[in-house]
Formats: sequence, structure tokens, C-alpha cells
Amino acid sequence: MPNYYEILGVDRSAEQEVIDAAYRAMMRRYHPDTFTGLKAEGERRAKQLNEAYATLRDAERRRAYDETLGPAAPKTAPVREALANPNPPSARHRGLLIGGLAIAAVITVVAYANRQAPPAPIATASTPTAFPKPAPSPVAKTAPSPSASSTTLAACKGMTCRVLTPFGWGGIEAGVTTDSAQAASGLKIGDDGHYTEAGDGTCLAYEVIGGPKNLQMLVESGVVTTVEAYLDPPAPTFMTDRGVKLGDSEAAVRQAYAGLKQLPDIYSEPPDKKLFYYEPGGERGIKFSINGGKVSGISVGSPSIEYVEGCL
Repeated sequence: MPNYYEILGVDRSAEQEVIDAAYRAMMRRYHPDTFTGLKAEGERRAKQLNEAYATLRDAERRRAYDETLGPAAPKTAPVREALANPNPPSARHRGLLIGGLAIAAVITVVAYANRQAPPAPIATASTPTAFPKPAPSPVAKTAPSPSASSTTLAACKGMTCRVLTPFGWGGIEAGVTTDSAQAASGLKIGDDGHYTEAGDGTCLAYEVIGGPKNLQMLVESGVVTTVEAYLDPPAPTFMTDRGVKLGDSEAAVRQAYAGLKQLPDIYSEPPDKKLFYYEPGGERGIKFSINGGKVSGISVGSPSIEYVEGCL
């Protein structure tokens, strides 16, 4: 059974207002009538979102579903670092791997402050015809605890964003064209020349014009596939939506992410390695480059995060 909380990009302890806002934001992005990516992908995502929301919007069904998940996992440390305007150095950092994808989970709580009435599931071609809804029982509300999804991430968009998610960064989402990425993020991106002379132009490294020099994107046939940030003091320090920062220990990664896939670093010697975390379905993930026991790089986006050099 898919994890409905992960599909909506919210914590298991999230209040109803957060779940409602997450559903609205995700459906605006993935509804088949508006999704700019592959039609089948939009329909699949919309079906998942409707299924998840139909359960989590109802107190009784949510309680029964939570019982199937077992005890809640310990909460990960919240993102505590303030977002500040970048002050990139003149020196340019080149990475072996380029990463990509834009943040869907980041914007899932933007509408939280509005506290609108819970929306009804949005109909699509793949939406079930009806969701049985038993009479809800009163549920005691508790104050939401501080977390990346309810504080910092709500404002994480554009040049000031320092948070990477499996879906991307700052409004640039993996799986969309460069034009769509620019329109969604409000940023100007362009070929940085890193792979321009290496092939037929279908695999390119992109940068944010005037942005952090330790952040790059991989663009394949005009589509952003990964976003990658490297540790390069005094350049900005990026982190994941679970609070793991560039420069953190390998132990911090393993504490925040379960079920990690490990591959060797072919350009280095053990114990250096690559650690991979994938969202349900394996279509979006995060790669942590571990060098000297520390996180030296974070790549997010499609399975292209496993590329070794360029698009290979």
C-alpha cells in the first residue's frame, strides 16, 4: 500500500489544514488538464493524490489507516537555517554530477496560512466515482510542531531558497522544460558551457544566471532532470527538506533517511560513497555524495541522479 502522507508530502502528524493545503497545491500542479509533463504521469499523480486525500481528509478513515502503518517513526530534525540572499563568490565550482528537479513538496504548504475550507477531491478521468465517508468522530487537535514543511519551506522559492527536495529546488521542478522551469521559479537559467562541446546538445549543464555558483542543473533534450549543490565554502550551504546540510556527517543522512541505496564513488576510494533515497515509486530521489565521512554534494530529481558523468 502506498504511503498517503508521502504522496501528499506531509508529516504523519500534520494537522488537517496542512493536509488540505498540500492537496490543493499538488493537484494544481498535477491535474491532467494543467500538467505540462507527460499526460500519463499527470493522470497517475492525480489518481494517487485523490486516493490519499480521500482517506486523510476523513478522521475515522485516517485513524484506521494510521493503525495499518504501525508506530510513527521519530521525527527528523527541522530545518533551522534561515534563508538569506546569496552572495556567491567569483570562483566557479565544477561538479562531476549535475542534478535536477523542481520542488513540488516545497510548495505544498503555501496555502496553509489561508486556512480555507477542505476541498473536495478533484475529478479526473482516473478518479474513483465515489469515496464512502462515514460520520467523523471528534478528534482532539494539537498544535503543529515546527518542521520544514510548515515553516521554512512555505517561503522557499526563487534565489533565496536553500532547501532541496526530491522534486527539485526553488520552483524548478524535475521533468519540466527549461521554459516552464523559468516561468514557475521566476529565475533565469542557461547553459553554463560545461557539456556544450561534449556531444549533440541533448545533454547540457545549466546554471541560475546570477545565482549560487555551487548549484547546477542537468538538462536533457530541453527538460530539467536533476539539480545538484556542492559544498564550496563560502558559497551558500544547501540542505534537504529533512534538514540534512552540506557538510553534515554520513550518520546524519542515515538518521534522517531509511532504506538508503549505496553505491561506490568511482572517482575516489572507500569509505567514500554515494547514498540514494527514493520517493515511493522510485521516480524522484536524493543522492548524497559522501567524501571523508561528510556530505560533499546533494543531488535531487529523476533517476538521472545516478549518472556518473554528464548523461552517462
